[in-house]
Amino acid sequence: MAHCAHIPAFVLHQVTCQFATGQTLFGPLNLSLEPSLCGLVGRNGVGKTRLLRLLAGLDSPAGGHIERAAAVAWVAQQPTLTPETTLAALLGYAPVFDALFRLEQGNGLADDFELLDGHWDLTDRLSLAFREADLPPFSADRPAFSLSGGERMKALLCGAFVSGADYLLLDEPTNHLDRQGREWLYHQLESWQGGALIASHDRELLTRMPRIIELTPTALRSYGGNYAEYERQREAEQQAARAALEHAVTERRRTRARMQKEHDAAQRRSAQTLRTVDTLNIASFERVKYKGAAKERPGTLRRQHREQNSSLNGAVQQARERVEEDTPVMFTLPGSEVAAGKQVLVVEALQLDHAPAAPLDWRVDGPMRIALKGPNGCGKTTLLKTLLGLEQAASGDVRLSVSAAYLDQHLTQLDLSLSVMAHLSLEDTPLDEGLLRTRLAQLQLGADKVTLPLSALSGGERLKAALACVLWRRDPAQLLLLDEPTNHLDLASTQAIESALAAFPGAMLVVSHDEAFLQGLRLTHSLAWEETGWRYTRL
Repeated sequence: MAHCAHIPAFVLHQVTCQFATGQTLFGPLNLSLEPSLCGLVGRNGVGKTRLLRLLAGLDSPAGGHIERAAAVAWVAQQPTLTPETTLAALLGYAPVFDALFRLEQGNGLADDFELLDGHWDLTDRLSLAFREADLPPFSADRPAFSLSGGERMKALLCGAFVSGADYLLLDEPTNHLDRQGREWLYHQLESWQGGALIASHDRELLTRMPRIIELTPTALRSYGGNYAEYERQREAEQQAARAALEHAVTERRRTRARMQKEHDAAQRRSAQTLRTVDTLNIASFERVKYKGAAKERPGTLRRQHREQNSSLNGAVQQARERVEEDTPVMFTLPGSEVAAGKQVLVVEALQLDHAPAAPLDWRVDGPMRIALKGPNGCGKTTLLKTLLGLEQAASGDVRLSVSAAYLDQHLTQLDLSLSVMAHLSLEDTPLDEGLLRTRLAQLQLGADKVTLPLSALSGGERLKAALACVLWRRDPAQLLLLDEPTNHLDLASTQAIESALAAFPGAMLVVSHDEAFLQGLRLTHSLAWEETGWRYTRL
């Protein structure tokens, strides 16, 4: 890679970010970002998307300021779409194409030439980029919804790569990309001559980054080397932090034992002094003075010990804050066991509208665990929706014999104006509020998150909320249909959901481009798309 490193692309000075409530999300942050490739990591909800938006100038910090010396291109994790959104609008180039159209019609405005500066050949550049990305031919007026989720992400990335920007800000760019799409992106980044900050939970992508930046609520930490090196450095830091905490706790215990001995000795001396004074042949005022001094000395020592104890507690607390607590992220699934041989799903001569492949004949019996595989745009999501009756097949029959739960990759089942607690209430969950809050906390959705509208949560937190809604409803699911369930999840959460789904006692149909995740699910079968039709294989 030939990534130039001259003046910093961004310099952050005491930058803070807050929720609308005034609560601090992160900060103050200080960092200098050189124009090179960097991976951005951090737990779900820590504020990675907000940081990228601050760098892009889309949001303003609550405090501090950012110096920018680079033209940026921003690719959002979840772009806002309507049925009317065109490709030109999706890529942010609608004003450019509108200006070009006006000039071609002879109705140009004074500002159109400025809008088109550097963009006269934009159609040609985008057409070439779309061809190289194996996308349908570029047309500015094409509806964005005519592309699959993976194709839309590739289109957005094409728009960024041809933008002429010096620096890319990419938010989870491999979400929805199939294997071919990921390889295309890796190649594009290897040949990219500018800088990039890429928020991602994709282990393979992060392994290709020469630098990793970790966002925490209080700091941005920079680590030289790829993700594997970052993990080694973080583990070394945590070992040192755990050792420092153990030392602080041991020192507090040892000092408290010494203080207790000093206290007991002082009490004995005071009592002895008081007894002795009563036997002395001295004036009464002197006896009062000696007794007062004898009583004061233990009090003085207690004050000194309180100060020492406060200092010791502070040292332990500071040491504890440097130790990262691995909060269990456990998805407790309902009792959804499917007996061996029980009919779950029968598909006969199924033909999808857009797919010219041969009709599908297929059945699921017992707790089968099936990976649904194929490139972007082949119809995996359409097949899932057809199995559930959400879309109509061209022909054929589907018989579903058990209760099923579906997780849409775009989370369209969520009303973002409602909280996760409100959603669970609508699902008529059988769990009481106390148990719900406990289980949500195990998903790292604590008391400060469960009553917020979902629009205030991160993409990963919304996905956890969606999982809670489909798994904890009153009618327990015996068949899970999951469309890219690990999109937006941090690595710890991905591993947790992998473990939980591996233990799920029902049947499962999973779409995912994360091979490491699929390997952990104890799959029994694969249903793979080929040009001649779907191929069903026992693993």
